[in-house]
Amino acid sequence: MTQTDLYEYHEKQEYPSHKGAIAGLLVVFGAFVVVGVYSLMELWSMYESDITSLINMVSPLLADNLWMVGAALGVLLVLSIILALGASVAAKRLGGTLIYIGAIIMNALTWAVPLLLVLTGTVSPAALIASWPILIPGIFTLFITLLLFTVFKDRVRRAGEIIKLTGQVTLDEKGTFVPPFLTMIFTLVSALFFAGIMLVVIPDGMNILLGNVELTLENGWPFAIGVVVYLFVTIFFYNFAYSTTSAITYIYMRGRDPTLGDGVKASLGVIGALIVLSIMSVIVTLVRLIIRAVARRSPSAIGRGVGYAAEGAIGWVWALVNYFTIPAMVAEDLSATKGIKRSAGLVRRNFVDVIIKETAVRWGFGVLAFMFFIGFALGGALFGWFYTQDISIVIVFAFVFIAFAAIPSTIVLRTFDIVYVTLLYVFIRRKEGDYAKTAIPSSMGRELESAYNRAQHQE
Repeated sequence: MTQTDLYEYHEKQEYPSHKGAIAGLLVVFGAFVVVGVYSLMELWSMYESDITSLINMVSPLLADNLWMVGAALGVLLVLSIILALGASVAAKRLGGTLIYIGAIIMNALTWAVPLLLVLTGTVSPAALIASWPILIPGIFTLFITLLLFTVFKDRVRRAGEIIKLTGQVTLDEKGTFVPPFLTMIFTLVSALFFAGIMLVVIPDGMNILLGNVELTLENGWPFAIGVVVYLFVTIFFYNFAYSTTSAITYIYMRGRDPTLGDGVKASLGVIGALIVLSIMSVIVTLVRLIIRAVARRSPSAIGRGVGYAAEGAIGWVWALVNYFTIPAMVAEDLSATKGIKRSAGLVRRNFVDVIIKETAVRWGFGVLAFMFFIGFALGGALFGWFYTQDISIVIVFAFVFIAFAAIPSTIVLRTFDIVYVTLLYVFIRRKEGDYAKTAIPSSMGRELESAYNRAQHQE
């Protein structure tokens, strides 16, 4: 058992306080928001006539169809809520079945183009084999599928049970969806602020960003400050939202009844660690951006390939090392460095489970995303038919609704990712003997134990 545990904090309703870190954070966020709002106001004063003309041009169209716009937004909202709850129910009921369906779809997608080329006579089998690089995605997907459903079948079975538990957690604790939703809104707003700052405050900021102006020492330092602040506030908000949803999940799994406020308090309790982790992530992101920029300017194809590979490898390793960092920090009240060390150890001892999550489970969650797009397409088609009975308008509405489906599907899948990783972290700690009491249902607990024990015997 670790020295401190979020369960005890929630039980006593006493969370660690870091007022100094919060105050410093508010200064950074406040400065970013103030400068961002100022930049947008300046852009408004500069292009007020153009914007007003656009509004005046669009307003009559909106005024004439105001009820339709309101009805469409209402349908989108209702569809989002229904499909979000439907995704949770599907995850709880289907579990591992989603993985099998996802594997079938992934193999079909990766092999569809090569098979279609051969069947239509566009490419001969010999020519296809000679162009073997286009077969790599299909071969890799097929290899992973065979590996998962033979050598690691018991671990996949356990992953299916954790998917069921993910559905149960999101149904019982609907507050888990709120932080990812707010993250999406803040990401859009911060990008808008950043664009305004680049255009108004930083000399040639947007031209430097687009590569139209060469970066020099004179124009580089304000540009660097703007980029660093933007990356920090965006990454920190994402990490804070992640820790909030993770905290709610952890408290729930320890047998208590958390609220969204409890998740926020838990995140505030490790806010110093989240700040340090965000700074580290900013540094890694900047290193990757520099490597990519250098690789892009390389005259050699090999140099560009090596640069892009190095940049991707750094990102992959950083994500892998930090796989359990935030759940560990928030649950065990760890610093950023100790959280990373804890995460790296958990990943090393449970590497197969992490790979299964990033392949088989991600395929299964992809099935739920597909459900969103199908549901929105049908909803848009029905709305268009109800409005005009014109098949061309029906098709247009179907495609418009499909485009909007990306928003709720991203929120739901991001929530599922966080909850699943936290549940895997809880189960790993439980098997390591950190605690015995969890809220895993007895029938599901037996399935998890059985799959885990059989997987252990295979190793």
